[in-house]
Amino acid sequence: MNKFRIIFPLLLSIFLFSCETENQTQPSAQNCPAVPPVYENATGEIDPVAMVNEAVPCGEIALWGSSTPFSLNMWEDYNSFSASIISMLFEPLAELHSTENRPVGILAADWKISEDGKTYTFQIDPRAKWSDGKAITAYDVQFYYDVIMNPANLTPIFKVGLSRLERPQVAEEDSLKLTVVAKDDHWGNFWEAAGMVAFPKHIWENQDFNKIRFEFPVVSGAYKIKSMKIDRALELTRRDDWWGRQKNWNVGKYNFEKIIYRFMEDRTKALEALKKGDFDAYPIYTSSIWIKQTDFDATQKGYILKNRVFNDEPKGFQGFALNLRRDKFKDLRVRQALSLLLNRELMSEKFMFNQYFLLNTYYPSLWENNTNPNATLYPYAPDSARTLLVNAGYKINAQGKLTDPSGKPFELTFLTYAEDVRHTTKFQEDLKAVGIESNIETVSLSTFRQRIDDADFDLCWLAWGSSRLNDPEASWHSKTANDKGTNNVAGVQDEIIDELIEKQKTEQDLNKRNEILRNLDTRLTEIVPYILLWQSDNNKIMHWNKFGYPQSLYGKFNREEAIPVYWWFNSQKASELKRAVSSGEALPVPPVDIRW
Repeated sequence: MNKFRIIFPLLLSIFLFSCETENQTQPSAQNCPAVPPVYENATGEIDPVAMVNEAVPCGEIALWGSSTPFSLNMWEDYNSFSASIISMLFEPLAELHSTENRPVGILAADWKISEDGKTYTFQIDPRAKWSDGKAITAYDVQFYYDVIMNPANLTPIFKVGLSRLERPQVAEEDSLKLTVVAKDDHWGNFWEAAGMVAFPKHIWENQDFNKIRFEFPVVSGAYKIKSMKIDRALELTRRDDWWGRQKNWNVGKYNFEKIIYRFMEDRTKALEALKKGDFDAYPIYTSSIWIKQTDFDATQKGYILKNRVFNDEPKGFQGFALNLRRDKFKDLRVRQALSLLLNRELMSEKFMFNQYFLLNTYYPSLWENNTNPNATLYPYAPDSARTLLVNAGYKINAQGKLTDPSGKPFELTFLTYAEDVRHTTKFQEDLKAVGIESNIETVSLSTFRQRIDDADFDLCWLAWGSSRLNDPEASWHSKTANDKGTNNVAGVQDEIIDELIEKQKTEQDLNKRNEILRNLDTRLTEIVPYILLWQSDNNKIMHWNKFGYPQSLYGKFNREEAIPVYWWFNSQKASELKRAVSSGEALPVPPVDIRW
């Protein structure tokens, strides 16, 4: 559902540790086992993406962490980075299979669904334990529900789905048995229930959840936080006592003994850090960097590898969110005019080297070639924009400024935290040409998020991920428009969209739900809550040639959050790399493009 893949989303939950004895050979160089460990008592199915016959647990990896998040507590400050970290610390009852649209038990060893599809009974795996050794019980999952639904806690995104469920009940005779009853029919009810996480009730019961930001002393996941240094680095260490190793689903995964995320907002500086070895892997989100700055000696000699990953990761969208709560954006013709004043074609060529496709959809993955055939692909058309503004009652005054029907100048403020404002500056120029004055207000990332939560902005550039199981309610339903911290940032309130969301709720067939989503997408393009921008059909990554990974790099549906899950330190490749760097010898350079 959307909250699990915003700026990504797929259920990003991860699975955890074991007290099992590992049968393995003597470690080779750098404490790496010569062969993968064997977990004799592990049960269940194997993850088809994991390289169980090759991956060995050892070594460390340093990754780019972008800006320091306000909080790692994703439930109060949802962002893709914090979500990926939390997924290595805490576990849900079940999650989506890595290649199929079906559930896989994580905390839950088993579950049953009633005939009417509204009651779900989960049995917690009796082997599940917290990092302090205490057993994980159904009461910990019930406590999660209580924390998220507590009106005092700033968890609005997660309240939307959980509000469809009654408070989970723990069986009197069995503390590992949890029953969840849905209030109404909704295809996502099971997934909402299955996605509930165990919170350590014995630790957090008397704490203010809103103040939990970076301290997670007791976890259930494969990793624990060793240190968090604001604006510097986050270090995770692999848990040797993780119960999850008793599940075959986790074999070949979570292999690094240490994972270091170094915070660095400047992307060009981050590339230089990669070259120096401060980062082992670095995803490239800036096309100019990819085109102009990635063909250096180390890449030409195969020391640092470049890859474009093409898989079935659900594609999201990005654009300038228009605050529809403000009078200046109430008229559809104004929103359409602003879309016609954004010269995306020129920006794509000049700034992004045509590495992206232009968006006319909020759900690209639902359409062939990522294009909605029923929607307008807004071209740069200033004359058409002027006509729309005139029809909306706007005029040019004696000073050459565009004024609304009351005579008030039409002015805009772009809220941003980004250092690179080339695209916005170009947009400003084209707005000014038709009499619209605008300015760019640059704030810190934490202030930006607070302003968005408070709906205190005119326009802001946002990028959203998608999900394999899209639930549009939190993002587009009218009832979420004025919630603090809502995903419905633009404040969309539209009866047709509400009706489509309500219709989608009760449709169990995924293909039919997607057809409803296509209709919803078309309606969104008609009301223009965002000035849509562009999207990429691949994920770009650079990494030092010393790691093992699946042939598809990320798996079927993932992006770089798969690195700490599926990759491992390859001591043989690391030795070959060290020798080649020392001698100046080139290593074989594999193909750049990788496909699932």
